[in-house]
Amino acid sequence: MLLRAMADIATRYGIAPSTLFQSDATRFTTCAPVDVRVPLHVYRNLLTRAIALTGDPALGLRCGLHASEYAFDLLAPLVAHAPTLRHAIQETRQFQALAFEGGSLQLTEATGVARLRCVFPRSHEATDRSIAEFLTAGLMRMLRAFGCTRDDLYAASFEHKRPSYHHAYAEAFERKERFAETYTGLEFAAHLLDRAHLHASPALQTLVHAQAEQHLGRLSRPKDLIDRLRMYLLSLPAARVPDMAVVARELGVSVRTLRRRLAESGHSYRELTEEMRGERACTMLRNPDFTLQAVADALGFADTATFHRAFRRWTGVTACEYRQTCPSPTLGLIAKPMADSSRYVSSNLSSEGVSLQLDPSLRSSASSVGMLSRQAFSER
Repeated sequence: MLLRAMADIATRYGIAPSTLFQSDATRFTTCAPVDVRVPLHVYRNLLTRAIALTGDPALGLRCGLHASEYAFDLLAPLVAHAPTLRHAIQETRQFQALAFEGGSLQLTEATGVARLRCVFPRSHEATDRSIAEFLTAGLMRMLRAFGCTRDDLYAASFEHKRPSYHHAYAEAFERKERFAETYTGLEFAAHLLDRAHLHASPALQTLVHAQAEQHLGRLSRPKDLIDRLRMYLLSLPAARVPDMAVVARELGVSVRTLRRRLAESGHSYRELTEEMRGERACTMLRNPDFTLQAVADALGFADTATFHRAFRRWTGVTACEYRQTCPSPTLGLIAKPMADSSRYVSSNLSSEGVSLQLDPSLRSSASSVGMLSRQAFSER
């Protein structure tokens, strides 16, 4: 998610994802956010590159304040539909690993003052500062969504020294920023924690929470061979479908073992690669910046007619019909393939472009949740 926020802000400086991410651009911009995770040191290197390309040392602040909610995947609707700020903070703490691995968020309260402290691994002064800016500005953005005013904010504290571009902090923190402090985080009026949220939606929040638990479990459990296979295929360009023998060699198993494990999971190698092409096609079609020709080219089709036939085979609808049912700027209706079936289910929790692949146990509620989502959007 942090990578997408970075890319979102970089594009506003005219820096294309292909320039920022180079050979990894397709993977970072077409895979589901939960599948786009890099070690912290890789993120630091990319952040350094982004700052150099944009010429903006305050890029961390810009990301936290102004990156589209598209970039934050499930965390955006988890917070947006929470009944109180306290609940939103609990959700952020529980699922922060979906966005940032190795960090933590600590909430303390004393005599009417609440303190949110950001803790994360440190390694290099400049990038540590940018990460601190990003995390703290993002928290400030969340507080404002729950009605935090200038008077409610007491302090925005940073462990680093005052940077040369300190004037950029005023926009984010109402001129209440402090530097060279003993912690990084925010202090604010504790009464905000339990104030009812104007846009709370328990049904939507419950459904997103269930999906976030699935994603978190997927990240935390040991990777079996099929998971490793999926991750390997996602690391390749979308148009490249390697021979099974090549994949087996890369995974360190025999072709016979890989075929057996696929059969045990209810797949053949061809079925799995086709399923993943279908998922990538759906992801790209939800991005209005990709034309149908661009999607077809990225997936390795000779022409759009062949792509249309394949997409209809995968989903039961045409690519045009699919795109019409999931407009990215709103809480639109999205269909996405299930891993265990050729059938498709519907989800309406596309808050700022977030796509949800519903668990089979949630299928029966998809229709009613869709109605709630459209109602919530129209009320806003």
